[in-house]
Amino acid sequence: MTLRIQSPHFLILHFLNQMTNIFKFLEENKIAYTVLKGAYDENSLNEEGVGFRKDLDIVLDCNKEDIFPIIKADYNFKYLENNSFLAISNNLRIDLYFKTLNVGYYHFLKVSPLSFRSKEVSETEYIIYQILDPLLKFSKYQKRHEYRLRQYVNTGVSDDVKNKLKQIIGCKLTKVLLNKISNFEFSFSSSFIKKCKFRMLFINGNFVTMIKSRIF
Repeated sequence: MTLRIQSPHFLILHFLNQMTNIFKFLEENKIAYTVLKGAYDENSLNEEGVGFRKDLDIVLDCNKEDIFPIIKADYNFKYLENNSFLAISNNLRIDLYFKTLNVGYYHFLKVSPLSFRSKEVSETEYIIYQILDPLLKFSKYQKRHEYRLRQYVNTGVSDDVKNKLKQIIGCKLTKVLLNKISNFEFSFSSSFIKKCKFRMLFINGNFVTMIKSRIF
């Protein structure tokens, strides 16, 4: 008997395909995508309350206007708000991103072409997402985020993560941020978060996007 060992990447995508038909929709419409999923996601959810609902985060290699009319017209999905939909078949919330990882007009990381080819973001991209997204979205880390970050920084922070963070928020803020996280300190002042947001205004055309969102 031959035992076939399937790759973690294949198993993750197989599991996700059992969860929702969004992938079939994307394939049929020839839209490249990558999944925001990390090695410690499942275990981290045990840190949250019983009523916590999982969702699915996907980055699409297209513009919002390329897909929204199509997916809104599809009876398999119900539009919720902003870039979020509900898969009717299993009540799974799906949050969509477009080419970059962002919270509002703070686009902090462009997803690499390799991630779209592999259909799974790199570990570096995912760690940066776990570091910045909660601070921008909630102004704090939830229990699940703390658990994931503990696992990722337990053996040190890679130079790739450090360098990309420096490009996003600068050297000084990166040093403070990573020093605290490496010591499992997850509380940050509102002034520190505001400084991070201010630095992000000057990358990826965020300042122009902010002005447009406020005027129009």
